[in-house]
Amino acid sequence: DARGFCSQGQARTAALSLKLAETDIFRTLAGEAPVLILDDVLSELDLPRRKKLLERVQDIQCILTCTHAERVLFGAACNKIKIREGKVVR
Repeated sequence: DARGFCSQGQARTAALSLKLAETDIFRTLAGEAPVLILDDVLSELDLPRRKKLLERVQDIQCILTCTHAERVLFGAACNKIKIREGKVVR
């Protein structure tokens, strides 16, 4: 259990690493990548870790939610949907 001896960001990184390893195992066993849903995972990661995560998931279908858009580095292959006051805004 990493929570007892590491920071919140380090614990988040460890959990994400395990989740990404699961996607690799799933891809190997099923022959296709799963859809990965990540809810506000970038808020506790520093910039280099955010970049690495986004690079790592760019070849699979990933739904990423965040509360602060400036924390996300959007690439050309990303679709950004904003929800404001319960309504979808593009």
